[in-house]
Amino acid sequence: MASSAAVAAGAAGNFLLSGCQPKEEKPVADDKPQRPLPAEPEVTATKFNVCNVCSANCAMFCDIVDGKVWRIRGNPDDQVCRGHLCVKGYSSYKMLYDPDRLKYPMKRTNPEKGPGVDPGWVKISWEEAFQLAGEKFNEAKEKYGPESIVFYTRPHDFAVRLAKAIGTPNLVRHHDTCYGSHEAVWRATVTGKGRPWMLDLYNAKYILSFGWDQPSKGKNMSAQGYIHALNNGAKAVVFNPMLTATAALASEWIPIKPGTDLAVCLAMINVIISEELYDKDFVEKYTEGIDQLKAAVQQYTPAWAEEISEVPAATIERVAREFATTKPAIVPNHKRDAGGPLYANSWRTSFAFVILNALVGSIDREGGVIFQRTPSLKPFDEVFPPLEFPKARKETIMGKEKFPVIGPTGKLGSVTMAEAILNEKPYPVKAMFVRKQNVLAVPDAPRFVEALKKLDFVAVADILPTEIVQMADVVFPEPHFLETSGMTERIYFAFYPQIALKDPVGDPLYETKGYGSIIIGIAKAMGLGEHFEGVSGGKLDDERLKALGSSMDELKASPNGLWSDQKPFKPKEEFGTASKKIEFYSTMLKEGGYDPMPTWQPKRDLPSNDYPFYLLVTRYAAHRMTESQNNELVMQVAPVNYATLNKAIAQQLGVKDGDEVMVESRVNKIKLKARVIEGIRPDCVSVEHGFGHWAKDLTRAFGVGANEGDLVPGFTVEEMIALKDPGATGCMSDVCVKVYKA
Repeated sequence: MASSAAVAAGAAGNFLLSGCQPKEEKPVADDKPQRPLPAEPEVTATKFNVCNVCSANCAMFCDIVDGKVWRIRGNPDDQVCRGHLCVKGYSSYKMLYDPDRLKYPMKRTNPEKGPGVDPGWVKISWEEAFQLAGEKFNEAKEKYGPESIVFYTRPHDFAVRLAKAIGTPNLVRHHDTCYGSHEAVWRATVTGKGRPWMLDLYNAKYILSFGWDQPSKGKNMSAQGYIHALNNGAKAVVFNPMLTATAALASEWIPIKPGTDLAVCLAMINVIISEELYDKDFVEKYTEGIDQLKAAVQQYTPAWAEEISEVPAATIERVAREFATTKPAIVPNHKRDAGGPLYANSWRTSFAFVILNALVGSIDREGGVIFQRTPSLKPFDEVFPPLEFPKARKETIMGKEKFPVIGPTGKLGSVTMAEAILNEKPYPVKAMFVRKQNVLAVPDAPRFVEALKKLDFVAVADILPTEIVQMADVVFPEPHFLETSGMTERIYFAFYPQIALKDPVGDPLYETKGYGSIIIGIAKAMGLGEHFEGVSGGKLDDERLKALGSSMDELKASPNGLWSDQKPFKPKEEFGTASKKIEFYSTMLKEGGYDPMPTWQPKRDLPSNDYPFYLLVTRYAAHRMTESQNNELVMQVAPVNYATLNKAIAQQLGVKDGDEVMVESRVNKIKLKARVIEGIRPDCVSVEHGFGHWAKDLTRAFGVGANEGDLVPGFTVEEMIALKDPGATGCMSDVCVKVYKA
């Protein structure tokens, strides 16, 4: 049998790099009698709520029958969902009623930790849980300093205040596996703050996608906008090594070599500038550095890009011209696309996305990338003025102070966290507080498990008994989002400011507490309660709504549970950079020690005889990361993940559809079933994210599939600095692997 390296190289050379168009299928007649639908029960109540499965936060109605959620519907007046939810939203109530939910506070009795180890949970009171956490955090603080305590959680106001009150600078974020490169680049070149989240696909006439695949992932607002645009005559061109649903629906699919999108983007910029196809009025008024950019991209010709990407030069030229002359045009991005945290060159690719959008006048213009119009909500510290905090140490385990562009945002640290703990650099870490993060979400998960074992104390707040919960010493159960109250601003699609109400569907089913209450309970147990005197989530919402001229009562009495300040869309005339313009030559990047313009850099890992295949990581439309594999409805739709191989490669390797195979990288190997298709490059293997759960208390998810994150190497802070990536992101697909029968 031929070596996998030879097979991959040979087949890739023969792979047809042509457009792929969807086939028309005729409906098949069905003469079988249709079973009548059951009669709908009488709905006894309808509650407004907001889906918290993902950050789109679609507004919805929850129909209640006999005290239980019977049906969830999209709110038609919500800008984001427009009356329709995705499968994740429609099925979200199943987690509410999941029998595996965390039901009461627990403490560990078995000091041993790790996969396959029974924690020996015992039920405790909330008071005991708070006292245990307070005692252990104070012990770490007194013996090793406040910096020995790490918060691994999203930037929630309550948690940030507790960290500041303790005096720890270590608030680790997951964004370096998510969208850190986009965040850094947009901050440095356009906004001065962070990235925008709104894509106006509804008005786009040309959609140029480099790995952007949100319709395939079931991202609601993107899927709806994409389909609307296509039905409205828009052309979509998709560069992706794999034929996803987004690519199958597109006008043209171009299976580019992984990690070479940057080369094609640079060549397209060359064509658009050299042929003067760019929007001269927009570029002259709202950008800076066009002459420097023109000189910098002269070397990046379509012929040069063809050698690197395997995309024909003629195709690059044609698509560049179409993109520049069809208005409005957009290069969409979300999180884990080619400009996201996938490759060592992703930040440069993200920069190229910004430039392409600016060249055609599609930044904060209809049909382009829009800055979401959000309500002016009072900051947490304005509603609850803080007391004086202790001075925190400047050095962080994330190296935050060493990354001048992304560091001030705090959105980094998860990909370097394990090595920092294990190597005790720059100092020992002894305790950790975690909220809704998981072991399976970081690179080289087995290494992170070893890091968690080294800690003296781990406290976790969550809803389900995930892997990180199995590593905890004390567990704080939270309510499901359908049991909570509050409000959420529209962000992912917001032409005007809008707020959606969250009204509980009923009383909490178990002995749970909200996140704010958990934080306040720990603070009081640590003797830091004065920092939260009079603080509550309900009061925060009330004060914010009052400032907007509304109230919770008004929202509840409204016919749609929404507050809106609808006004005409007015494009921005100034931007958040030092020059107040979109910078093709970024002064912030230059001052930070990074290249001020996107220049060519290859991806980190390239195929070799030992590891001949590029690893692609994708996600099912039905699943939300590692959070939904215990949902019985979702698992019926997407029950397991696979190693997806090209048909020609599989035949040459002797692998059939359904065979068990090993996928091995330079750090780990995983075993899972093979899926054999034609719509993937022969030099690639794709694995869906979210599986490989080893927490036995997740009765449906346990032991299903494998975690592709085990294959991804982690970083030390020093290794991350050496990458010279302003976003400090984790190269989550910059991995090559070998595949063989198990």
